[in-house]
Amino acid sequence: MGRLRLRRPRIIRRRQPWDSHADPRFAFISPLPPAETGIATYSEAVLAGLERLGFCDTNELVKIWPVREEHEASIPWYRLCVYQLVNNVLYHRDIYRHAVQSPGLIVLHDLALDDFVRGLQANADPLFYPATREAMVAKGLLMSADVLMHEPLRVPWCAHVARRSRGVIVHSDFSRRYLLEIGCRTPIYVVPHPVIERAGDVRRAERRRAELRAPLEARGAQTVVGVFGDLNDAKLIDVVLEAVGMLRASVHVLVVGRRIEGTDIDAIVSASGLGERVDLRPNVSDADFLGLLGASDLVVDLRFPHRGEVSGSLVRAMQMGRPSIVSATGTYLDLPDEVVFRVPAGRPAAAEVMEAIRSLVDDPDLRRRMGEAARTRTRHQADCDLTARGYVEAIERTVAMLEDPTRRALSRWAGAMQDMGVGEHELARGYGLSYARALETFSPSRRTGAVTRSQQGEPIPDGGALLDSP
Repeated sequence: MGRLRLRRPRIIRRRQPWDSHADPRFAFISPLPPAETGIATYSEAVLAGLERLGFCDTNELVKIWPVREEHEASIPWYRLCVYQLVNNVLYHRDIYRHAVQSPGLIVLHDLALDDFVRGLQANADPLFYPATREAMVAKGLLMSADVLMHEPLRVPWCAHVARRSRGVIVHSDFSRRYLLEIGCRTPIYVVPHPVIERAGDVRRAERRRAELRAPLEARGAQTVVGVFGDLNDAKLIDVVLEAVGMLRASVHVLVVGRRIEGTDIDAIVSASGLGERVDLRPNVSDADFLGLLGASDLVVDLRFPHRGEVSGSLVRAMQMGRPSIVSATGTYLDLPDEVVFRVPAGRPAAAEVMEAIRSLVDDPDLRRRMGEAARTRTRHQADCDLTARGYVEAIERTVAMLEDPTRRALSRWAGAMQDMGVGEHELARGYGLSYARALETFSPSRRTGAVTRSQQGEPIPDGGALLDSP
């Protein structure tokens, strides 16, 4: 009788969603044209930049929009997902959910996700609860006067998704400082907002200047002040119109952009009493938007309350070489003095805005110098593809962190420390750190001493927080 041979049981290893080789492709999850949102145009510009740099030649990048049911099973397995997040629950609810459940690299366009979180609550979305819990805990850390003056920024609704992510891209150093102030230890990458418009479109818009100014000049306009972008209360359009009313009758105003629910822009224009001195152009085409920018002599782009966003309409104005008046707050403070003229933060008096406008109206040479400095800045950024390069750097750094063999061991160590109740105080005294420090010697980034810098020259930290990043 033969001996019974026992087969060694086959060990089946279940891949975890964070396994970097589960799917070698990258995913870019964002609204895309023809979606009627500014983030679609933004994403199109970013993707074009990645194509120009050759990133898509060596890496397969999957564009996901809209997010459908069939994506539920695939998103957790991509090598890395890049999520675009904006304060708009209609377009970004599913993107936010995946960013929390399948952590990747998020692009945080608005620090204030207040409307978004209220949208989660209205839809009875369970993600409302952790977002609120972490925001309430972190809000006590905010101390900066420039933050506390803006009600939407006083509660950091972005805290939960920032902690859950593997990396965060922001478009200003103000945003980086805000995240650090609330204790964020996820790696932060400061990448400039892309220059959206193509050079050919800018040239065509400039050629339309005389055509588009003719109706205004027929009504007596000699200087045209432009207000561009979403026509909401935060743009302080009523203050701008009141300020223009204090100037000579040859100064006219163009108000151009998308109508926003909750703001009656027609009533604001009517109440200004400017009559034919103000021309309201809502919901125009992209070509007309750019053409009307070219028809303006200067642009006023105020913001109160500020939400930590970088103004896409201001970037377009700079690209068109138009001098701009902005609020001395938030992300606007990151711009060099030679490209913008600032008025006091908050809701300035109409007389203060009037003085700023008059300074530019009465000094064509100053307008020319500021406009040329703005155009040169955006041209350099576009020619060097600084936005796309920043994206590539952030993606490569995040992938390197995920593929670091010590990362999972450190993650288990951090979880064990939390389970035992070890907090910042105990870590500061060195409790349990010998194991973590020993593991650091195996980390490729530690061995090479690699240091990454943002586009603004600030150091970017290696890896995420041991206790704060899952």
